[in-house]
Amino acid sequence: DLKLEITSGSDAVVQGDAFLLRQAINNLFDNAIEFSPAGGSIEACLERQGEMICLRLRDHGGGVPDYARERVFERFYSLPRPTNGKKSTGLGLPFVREVAALHGGSISMDNHPQGGAIALLCLPGKA
Repeated sequence: DLKLEITSGSDAVVQGDAFLLRQAINNLFDNAIEFSPAGGSIEACLERQGEMICLRLRDHGGGVPDYARERVFERFYSLPRPTNGKKSTGLGLPFVREVAALHGGSISMDNHPQGGAIALLCLPGKA
């Protein structure tokens, strides 16, 4: 079981392809779930940063190794899952990056100082 905490600082509306955006966001949540320890939590925060709407997802897993931080966006690159050691197809995060770019946005991955990974998806907000 995992705990999901969601916060939103303001109304956040983006315009784009609903199917692609939903798939990209689902992929980010799937990754956060797969890399979270049992009984852990996932924090999701939606906030406006200037003209961008940003979704920040944090898991409380082991984080992303420094050597892999940019590579996770390469097609077919995958890290082993902590629960079973298996790897995915390595197509999810490259897809998220492509969807973000198609919508004039960006995706980044970093580690939280207190542990876990943070994915930050930023897309232009609707005026």
